[in-house]
Amino acid sequence: MFPRKRVMQGHILQLAWPVVLEMFWIMMVNVLLTMMMGGFGAAALAAVGLATLVQFSTAMIFAALGTGSSAIIARAWGAGNMEDVRAVAGQALLSGALLGIMVTAGGVVAAPQVFLMTGAEPAVAELAGRLLQIQFLSTPLFMLLAIGNAILRGMGQTRTAFLISAASNTVILLTSYWLIFGMSGTALGAYGAAWGTCLGQAAGGILAVLVLQRHKKLALRWGDVSQVDTAVVARILQISIPAALEQCSMQGGRIAFTLLLAEVGAVQFAAHQIAMQIESISFLPGFGFSVAAMTLIGQQLGKGLPERGIRYVWLTAGMTFGGMAVMGLIFFLLAEPLTRLFISDPAVIAWGTLCVRIAALEQVTIALTYVLSGALRGAGDTKWPMLVTTVGVWLVRMPLIYVFIRVWHYDITAAWFITAGDFLVRSVLLWWRFASNKWQLAAEKLAH
Repeated sequence: MFPRKRVMQGHILQLAWPVVLEMFWIMMVNVLLTMMMGGFGAAALAAVGLATLVQFSTAMIFAALGTGSSAIIARAWGAGNMEDVRAVAGQALLSGALLGIMVTAGGVVAAPQVFLMTGAEPAVAELAGRLLQIQFLSTPLFMLLAIGNAILRGMGQTRTAFLISAASNTVILLTSYWLIFGMSGTALGAYGAAWGTCLGQAAGGILAVLVLQRHKKLALRWGDVSQVDTAVVARILQISIPAALEQCSMQGGRIAFTLLLAEVGAVQFAAHQIAMQIESISFLPGFGFSVAAMTLIGQQLGKGLPERGIRYVWLTAGMTFGGMAVMGLIFFLLAEPLTRLFISDPAVIAWGTLCVRIAALEQVTIALTYVLSGALRGAGDTKWPMLVTTVGVWLVRMPLIYVFIRVWHYDITAAWFITAGDFLVRSVLLWWRFASNKWQLAAEKLAH
């Protein structure tokens, strides 16, 4: 027997809305930091953006440890096996801290050279390298923040994860403001933004560990974190490595995508950037419902109720599909007014409007891609989302963009149509995988 549909939808929303708010606040802090840096010139603005992107992207690849731990913890939490939850949480945090230290050591040494190889202007490259060295200092604690929040989401405590993330990003905002503009009379400018980010991430990592330690049910102990358990680490890595490879594919694809579009010219590229900013709003509910699907199917599998978990996933997919369909309609009807919020140049507005309207077409396939990927990860089938992402990005999107933009010299709208096609292919493949129930083989392996 399933709970009533309305009750199940309530469970889904209860898990999803804190994640949406968490992503929204992160986005707003980034926007506000960008506005703060605007008065220090284009070089400072570009350097801060580049340093933040590299440090965050690098850390998130290794923070995919949280994906594996979250899937195992959701299963153990559903089964009421608190010893397993505690063991996996401790080993995930220990592994994340050790990897973070390694990333920091390598990053501090390599940072000055990273941007010199990108072709960036010398002044921007030099400043970005110095800022990146500062930001890499907090990577171990940032890993604890990311993995700690993943553990909490696996336990179904998305509200607590939101509060930790909100606190961390609020510290970033306030300390950055204080250091950038120099409340004591010494303005640090771009260096203030780097140190503010560093301090905020460190505060978030410490807070995440304290919350897990003082959690009534979990009560994480020092011994859980300080002693290596190779068997548990191997379980986590078995699921996390495909997730890390997926992150590599996504982040590498994002960089390649940007480089391939450089040929379209400043006006069209500016329109593309604005359209990306507008569309990013729709990613918030997509990611929130993805986490809900991941947590619910993991917990239901842990309770020995796979059919109920499947029901939760399809309900989540339907809710996300409907919500993002409405978002797509809004994008299509209000494409021009939304674009005008960012710029007054008529040519950029015209191209931006076209891009936003094409983005409206892919909203429902993005919804399915997010939710079904999350469900497969929650079941432990992380290899399939990795393969689908790689196929979509590197075998569909990149070759077609290279041909249409670089060889045939089509305009920027071709890239957006191709991206819509990429998400269509991914959503179909993920739908087939989940509907086939073949993912349950991976779920069975996770249980042992």
